[in-house]
Order: sequence, then C-alpha cells, then structure tokens
Amino acid sequence: MWLSSPAAQNALLFLTTVASLSSISIAASPSDSKSDKVDPCTIHSSATGSFYDLRPLTLAENGTKSQAATNQSFHARGYDYGSNFTINICAPAVEAPQLDDVYGVAKKLWANISAYYTDAEDGTTYSIGQMSNVLTVKGRELLLNYTNGSPCPDLNEHGDPVPYSSLEARKLLDGDDDDDDGKPSKDHKPSSKIARRHKSTMLSFICDTSPLLSTTPRVSFVGTLDHCTYMFHVRSRYACAGATPSQEKGSLGPAGVFAMILVIGILVYLVGGIVYQRSVMHQRGWRQLPNYGLWAGIFSFISVTIFYCLLR
Repeated sequence: MWLSSPAAQNALLFLTTVASLSSISIAASPSDSKSDKVDPCTIHSSATGSFYDLRPLTLAENGTKSQAATNQSFHARGYDYGSNFTINICAPAVEAPQLDDVYGVAKKLWANISAYYTDAEDGTTYSIGQMSNVLTVKGRELLLNYTNGSPCPDLNEHGDPVPYSSLEARKLLDGDDDDDDGKPSKDHKPSSKIARRHKSTMLSFICDTSPLLSTTPRVSFVGTLDHCTYMFHVRSRYACAGATPSQEKGSLGPAGVFAMILVIGILVYLVGGIVYQRSVMHQRGWRQLPNYGLWAGIFSFISVTIFYCLLR
C-alpha cells in the first residue's frame, strides 16, 4: 500500500499537524471586532508589532487589579528645581480630590489633575497636566503626555520665572479670573496680548526588568527648559514590549502555548500511529494504538505494583 513508504507516512503526519494547528488557532484567536478595540493605557505599535500595557501601574484609592489601595501617588524628587512632583499614570493623582487652590485651574478640574507640584517657598500648588490615558509610540519611545495644567510663567533674561507682585497680574497671566466656583468674573476682561500657554508633562517609559521594579516604577525628573514642559523618565517592567496583550481575553500566555504544543503532539502521535497501524500493519482493536506493546507493558507493570502494595 502507498502508506507503507516513509514519504507517504511523513506527508500524512504533516497534514495532520497542519489540520490540528488550524483548528486550535481558530478556537484560540479572538474575534476581529475585539482585536480592533483599544483599551485605555495600552497601545499596539504597528511598526514593531510590540504591545504595551501600563494599566498595572495605575494607582487608585480603592485599589486596582494589580495595585493595592493607596492614599499616595508616585513621587519624583525635583532636586535643583526646588519642588517635588506628584504623578499618577493614566489616572488622576490619588491626592487630587483633596487639592486646594490650584493656581490657574478651574476648581471643577482639580479632581482630574494627574501631575502637580507645590512650590516650596510660597506653598502654591501648580498643575502640570490633566489626566490622559492615551499612549503614543515614537520610534522605540513609549510616551504619555499630560496637558492643560497651570498657566506658564513669563521668563526674564536669565530664563527664570518672573514674579508677579499683584493679584491683577496673576489674573492677567491666567487669562481667566476664576472665582471660587470656577466661573469667570464679569468684571475681568482677558488680555489678548498675553499668549496663554499651560504647563504640560511628558512621561517617557523605559523598560527595566529589575526585581525592585516588579510593582512600583521609578519616576525620575529629567528637567524643564521653560518652566512650562516637564520631562520625566519612568522605569518599569511593564514598559517592556510584549508580543500579545497578556491580560486580554482570548490570548495565549506561555502556559497556553505549551499546552497547545503538547495537545498537537499527542494528536499527531495518536492519529498518525492509528492510521499507520490500521492501514499498513492491518491491526484492529487496541492493537491499532501506536506502540501498543510498550503501553501494555507499562500498564501491566503499574497494575502489578499497585496490586502488590495493596496485599502487603
């Protein structure tokens, strides 16, 4: 028969493997509608095929799936800037609801501040960005940008912020005379001569597999050139690129891939062996199983051993 040749047997095993792979892949792959959905704080780079998921870094007062409940956000030392920074990732700062008198930001927006600092000299709180959960990839850089913070100050010839000696100057800088309820005053008219720029934050995420960063990232202040845009580095294991969204439904992790390979191997062994034993060796019944003599011997040995142990 044609199955007696090694080439025919190899072809049969190859076709069986392809059929098994196709059926398992179809069952394990998520639907097209789900793959098009982009979750907050995640991104898939079409250029490199890498997937990033920063949701485990998000802090919340009531806790998340990956983080325990906390009353503090991440902190970064400002060093020569003179103030320390408070930052959360893809969510408002945990302390945001308790903020009081944020400079140049309407009161109704305080609870949505993701990054801020408090001036060490006069105690004024400045927002450096409202919450955002939209990641961007520039080349190999993973970035998160917070915008619409407090108004940026004017700078003198040395690049230092110009102090404002009167409340009216402060209102002009804001371009929006907010009263306590966050509504503009009727008597104040914004000056069109003042360019309204607002403080913003750029977080650059760096892959770091250090065991010390397994749950808590290291947030470092890089600097600011104009007291308006603030740069930070965030080192974390979650900033390392992955091939698939490991937490998404329908995807396979390492254990799933191993199980799939094991199942395919068993199917190829059984199906190919049975076809060969039945068609070539003309076996019937249990003798159709591949290596029937070996498995029968193992079963007999285990049975005798168990029977002997029970009689003792």
